Order: sequence, then structure tokens, then C-alpha cells
Amino acid sequence: MKKEKKGFTLVELLAVITILGILTMIAVPNVLSTINNNRKNAFLMDAKRMVSKASELIAQNKSDREMAKTASGKTYSYADLNGKGEFTTDSDGQSYDTANTYVKVTLVSNTYKYCIKVTGSKRNIKASDGSCIDSSELKGIEVVKDN
Repeated sequence: MKKEKKGFTLVELLAVITILGILTMIAVPNVLSTINNNRKNAFLMDAKRMVSKASELIAQNKSDREMAKTASGKTYSYADLNGKGEFTTDSDGQSYDTANTYVKVTLVSNTYKYCIKVTGSKRNIKASDGSCIDSSELKGIEVVKDN
């Protein structure tokens, strides 16, 4: 009687492990990049919502609109923008830097300009050209990941 061998040889197991290792080396950086891009986009969406909130606040308050006409403008702090707790954590799951997160609104030539600074635990938003933005769009804005 001939005995049947069951199982895999060492060479077959090593081949499978090698293939899995190569696939992992390819997949992991792509997954991490996708996660980082999603967090960056979520952070940018929070910034857009903060500008939208500032736009809403300026529309609701006449004294704020008058302040926006001055050279110093009207600055809404993180506390002003986060009235209902919409911005409790940043896209990395940490708290926003409350001292360095604000939206400054000024009225220039009958157009509201929004200067925004949003600082999270690992990222921040800054105007790439150092200027303010028109209406509620974040033109010229980039998200920077702090290392």
C-alpha cells in the first residue's frame, strides 16, 4: 500500500508567503495614502463649514456687519464658530487648537473676504498666497501636514 502525502511542501509555503509579502508591500502604502487623503479632505470640509458658519453669523448680526466694514474686520474665534459643537475634533481625531483657529471677515468693495486659519493636531490650513478668500470658497488654500 502506498501512503498519500497530505499538506504543502516547504517550497510551496515559502512561495505563498513571498507573494503575500509582495502584495502587502504594494497595498499598504496605497491604503495609507487613501486614508491620509480622506482625512485631508475631511479637514478641508471642516474649514469650508467654518467659513460658511462665519458667513451665517455675519448675516445674522448687524453690529458684526458694521465691524466687517472696518480695516480690522470681524474675527470669529473657534468658540464663536463651534457654538453647537460641530467642530469637536479634527479629521485625525484630536481637538482643534482653539487659540489658532478663527475666521476673520472683512467687507471690501461690497464683497465679504474671509481670512481663515484652522489648526488641528497634525494639519493646518493656510492661504498659499497669504491673501483672503472671496465668498465661501477656499481658493488658494492648501492643507499642510505638520511632521
